Amino acid sequence: MSDKKRLGELLIDAGLITVADCNRALKMQVGGNRRLGRILVKMGIITSDQLLETLSAQFDSPIISVAQEYNESAKGMLPRYLCSRYDVIPLCLESDKILRVAMADPSDIEAIADIENFTGKAVQPCLARQTDIQRAIQKYVPISYSDIFNPQRHTNYARIASAVALVLIIVVAGLTHRFYVQTKYGTITRSGTSTIYKNHDLMVGLEQSGKTTLLGRGNHASGYYSITFDSPTALADFVENKKSDLSTAQYEWAMWAISHFH
Repeated sequence: MSDKKRLGELLIDAGLITVADCNRALKMQVGGNRRLGRILVKMGIITSDQLLETLSAQFDSPIISVAQEYNESAKGMLPRYLCSRYDVIPLCLESDKILRVAMADPSDIEAIADIENFTGKAVQPCLARQTDIQRAIQKYVPISYSDIFNPQRHTNYARIASAVALVLIIVVAGLTHRFYVQTKYGTITRSGTSTIYKNHDLMVGLEQSGKTTLLGRGNHASGYYSITFDSPTALADFVENKKSDLSTAQYEWAMWAISHFH
């Protein structure tokens, strides 16, 4: 049985965290695939450099320079989405079956398994700073077909497409409602002491004094109306008498507009 100390024990021995800090992080780790070191960094208890130095001691592995170790033979071995997900970057092919990979956490078994499944090669992990890896990903790993069509991006695209579709639905619904309202009720203009309703080649106006005016052309009559009445009731009586001169839409709209004068 190996007596090699675990990461939490090494951090406690180094005085970087307390036992309580470790236990709290371990509880947060339960039920997920997150690494203990990442959790402690996110909690602000240790820095990424402190984690890296502790991992270097734990695995007896030097911290490499990605820029110095990277070789073109590793180009295209991993898509960018996998590199970014696990903070890794392929460095070179040691042989036809061994791929050296710079990792921010060489103990990340899930990352190693995914990389080996994707490449079909055995992974030899090397320890590197997360910031160096992220810069190298941007510099050395081009966006590929796999990046565009990976399931993670599909989810993001689906969310964006859903949001755009929802906005379009709202806009179209708003324009449709506006068109419906203008078709049925026309426009209403209020200025000073008067209110004017306009629709179906007719205009009906109301003055603050109570006088009403009808202007426009009946669909079944020649010429135009331009008549002023002392009250909305008088106008309503006129429209009722001239019902045959108006279309059904004109009559119903005019009576609707007049009803709003009361």
